[in-house]
Amino acid sequence: MHLRLSHLLLLPLLLACAGSARAAGKLQFNRDIRPILSDKCFHCHGFDPKKREADLRLDVREAAIKDGHITPGQPEKSLIIERILSHDADELMPPPKSKLGALTPAEIETLKRWISEGAEYEKHW
Repeated sequence: MHLRLSHLLLLPLLLACAGSARAAGKLQFNRDIRPILSDKCFHCHGFDPKKREADLRLDVREAAIKDGHITPGQPEKSLIIERILSHDADELMPPPKSKLGALTPAEIETLKRWISEGAEYEKHW
């Protein structure tokens, strides 16, 4: 019984270490980034040209980096981060009128980290 109890006591520690190891690894577009962009950005800046706003696509890397919306390796120079953090209601993304809701601090940090890591995309399927 003592051995089993010690294993149970170690389980939370092992799970915490596993989570930290994943957090320390390189972010993956499909696992970590696509869900954020899909929830908050692709509705207006995705594949559907009829719904696309400002002639901006964030679902295709080449289009996203073309005009500096994403500057790989430099989140501080990426317009997407500037717009997400804006205090101007006319500049803020997603716009309050969209009802999509603001990005959480964790989502913002994840996007910044991904851009810092080079903003690599992966194919959806």
